[in-house]
Amino acid sequence: MMSASSAWSLGWREDDLAARFPRVIGRSERTNELRRQLAAAAGCDATVLLRGESGTGKEVAAWSIHEASERRRGPMVVVDCSAIASELIESELFGHERGAFTGALGPRAGLFETASGGTIFLDEIGELPLAMQPKLLRVLESRTVRRVGGQKNVAIDVRVVCATHRDLRAEVRAGRFREDLYFRLAVLSVELPALRARREDVPLLIEHFLQQQSASAAAVMARIARERRHELLQHAWPGNVRELRNHVERCAAFGRWVPLDGDVEPELAREEPSGEHRVAAILGVDGSKAYADEKQKWVSLFERAYLEELLRVHDDNVKAAARTAGIDRAYLYRLLHRHALR
Repeated sequence: MMSASSAWSLGWREDDLAARFPRVIGRSERTNELRRQLAAAAGCDATVLLRGESGTGKEVAAWSIHEASERRRGPMVVVDCSAIASELIESELFGHERGAFTGALGPRAGLFETASGGTIFLDEIGELPLAMQPKLLRVLESRTVRRVGGQKNVAIDVRVVCATHRDLRAEVRAGRFREDLYFRLAVLSVELPALRARREDVPLLIEHFLQQQSASAAAVMARIARERRHELLQHAWPGNVRELRNHVERCAAFGRWVPLDGDVEPELAREEPSGEHRVAAILGVDGSKAYADEKQKWVSLFERAYLEELLRVHDDNVKAAARTAGIDRAYLYRLLHRHALR
């Protein structure tokens, strides 16, 4: 296993790398080093393991590798290994033949076949069931898949990129992840830095997120960002880039600064509005807006806050989170996609 940056020197200039990887936002040395590693990974066909805390942008890195590689004209197939039921994952990845199991009414290509000619991104690879791991290893080594219920091997031409927020070496020591699979996946290893390790990128990230807001909301948030620059730069951002993006969107939705710790803003609390106006003032309810618009804003804010906390409590384990929430895992997965949490 080697880091992508140590694979070889490509001699790219920083400006060239920034243009080549437009999804990667920032000018800090840690971000420049990340781009160098992505350039090395994009320049070959080796399997890549993306490591980093939740919210650091591992899927962005995977897309960046694909888009800068020779496979960019091929498909990019994203698979969240934590979101597929253990009894279905083999069929999802490798496909099945008619009659392979109840409900298999016809042959179906798996995601590896679908990705042939391009890249398959196996997100949350650390959640792959132990029983599936030798099957994935065989596919990686043979470059063929056998559909569930099938009798022949199907050749595939696919580049594999995977990601995890877990320490897979610790998982290997604990017996939850196969050592041979770990070494097969980590041919090139790319570490994504936490946002607290590249705080100087925060203003550029905010500017990037504001481009996705309406002009009026962006103007308000730009003013807030100038006034609260010190707090934004000093915050630890345990949720990394995902937390920063969500904070920007909350402030834009409210039209004012929302405290990072979730408490009521001190100066707002000191105003002590009386009676029925107090709750509205504290919550930032805008009576000049349509009921449906204000309600949707609050539903959306609640959903996002709840989902963030749910994932945090369950260490990003979607299956356990769905069980606690009392909702179907597929529905939870749709909610996570709706709020860009997956």
